Amino acid sequence: MKTEQALHPIKLKPPFYQEGGQCGLHRYLDAEFINRFKQDMQRRQFDLPQFSEWQQEERHSRHGQQPVLRLPLHRAFHIVSCEVVCDRFGEPALDPQKISSAGFVIRRLSGGREQAWMLEDGEALGWQDAPSELRDPDLHRRLCANGVLHKRDDQAAYSGEEVHPLHVLKTSDANRKTHTLLFGYLPLGGFYYLRDVSQAFDSADQAQTASVAAAMLPWPFGYRQPLNQTWLAEHSKPLAQGLPSKGFFELLRMLVNRYHLGEAGIAENAALENKSQQLWLYDEAKLPAGLQGQAYTETSQGLFAPYRQQSFYSYLQACFALGGDNPLVRWLIQQEQAIDAVGGLDKLAALPALPNANGVGNLNLTLLLLAADAQEIRVLLGQRLSDQALSKVKEIPLPKFAQNAGDVYQVVAFVRAKNQQGQEQIQWANADTRSIQFRVAAPFDADASRPALIQMPSLADLRRGLAKGAAMITPADTFDLMNKLKLNKGASEDTVKDTAGPDFGIQWICSFSLPVITLVAMILLMIMISLLNIVFFWLPWVRICLPFPKIKGG
Repeated sequence: MKTEQALHPIKLKPPFYQEGGQCGLHRYLDAEFINRFKQDMQRRQFDLPQFSEWQQEERHSRHGQQPVLRLPLHRAFHIVSCEVVCDRFGEPALDPQKISSAGFVIRRLSGGREQAWMLEDGEALGWQDAPSELRDPDLHRRLCANGVLHKRDDQAAYSGEEVHPLHVLKTSDANRKTHTLLFGYLPLGGFYYLRDVSQAFDSADQAQTASVAAAMLPWPFGYRQPLNQTWLAEHSKPLAQGLPSKGFFELLRMLVNRYHLGEAGIAENAALENKSQQLWLYDEAKLPAGLQGQAYTETSQGLFAPYRQQSFYSYLQACFALGGDNPLVRWLIQQEQAIDAVGGLDKLAALPALPNANGVGNLNLTLLLLAADAQEIRVLLGQRLSDQALSKVKEIPLPKFAQNAGDVYQVVAFVRAKNQQGQEQIQWANADTRSIQFRVAAPFDADASRPALIQMPSLADLRRGLAKGAAMITPADTFDLMNKLKLNKGASEDTVKDTAGPDFGIQWICSFSLPVITLVAMILLMIMISLLNIVFFWLPWVRICLPFPKIKGG
């Protein structure tokens, strides 16, 4: 007969040295923070700045009065601490031998919701709504409140959130009363990849992306302002005997430069490829007199079918088949240069004819378009941009801690201890003994950054040490290019021609002096700051130079 075991009651409480009802959160500004914390406990030094005063220094968030915790790259480290006692009169310290494990989780408090950092097979899933009850985060334990282990197929008591360890430290206060402390490092890093990319953008984000995509091109390929959505006769002929309209030039530039439409092996272009295969180039010179002046409409398009020469996609495909010598890409570059020379596409008188796909001569064909074709192109371009954004999200590591108004965090500790019958039980900190609510600083938060000292070399150091610094392994063709660089010419057009030297199957190792690299980096930095200061006038905010005596080491 199975009887329920009586539990030995325990509870978590704030550390004995801290006033208030919340677990300890301490800041250290050196890498030996673990040893420093232990020493502070042994020496009973509980009134140091790292215990409480630092919180007032860090209340600089524009979103609220919660302290902002710095990151390890700011050379700041934080420790979580709490105390575990027997839940009976006098609250004696729990025997450390009865503690099997302890840890804490980080919760995100946003908009009245509490979220947990979830894991699955060791992979981060991101912030998800935390369970309403406090479950065991360890899959292999999944304990009931009375210490009974659930079956492996029963997930009712498993949360799956990320756990950070707490360590046991036995100490005593000024009155020689024994205390059992739990302490651990609070990691403020991490990232994850979105598994479900549909979560990346809500309907408002998608609508905004669609509006931005629509504003990139003029009518009829987009909705850029000023906008007149009247379908004109000129719109049905965006490419007339090889001469493109300015709107078609912008469309062509986007299709070729951004999406590489026509290049083989791009699965994301399938919808655009299918549509461009339905658009045809015609030889107007072969049209009979009856069709020369007739409008291209849905009812008359069948009359033009016998005079099709090639599809728009086959033309793009033939251009990309030439690889690095793509005549269409070369033509686009030439037009970009001409546009820059006159100060904008609207100031350009006209665009020259497109090149033939073989790069010899000009194209003399005409592209005929329906209003329905233009509408479909607009839809496909909007969808292509949205798909491109979503595909990028899959590859971008998203930070664990963000700095928006709703990104407030809190630590919740727990301990697993053995009861009087030797069974393990889990006890969580209650709502009153959680940590203070805090925010996390951004990597380049000006209020969180600390001075970083970089020793600049003197001019006397430039010839010392020779080239014993950074070494770069260089392929033969790159090394040949470097050798052709001349001080009075720089990287001229002749320099980059015929850079492929004799290939002997060897590489070159080029070493550079570290003092020279440091000095060059400093000079380039000062040049860029000075150039930007001409526009933004921000020099007083980005550079402060003070006389400083030489620091003599102890």
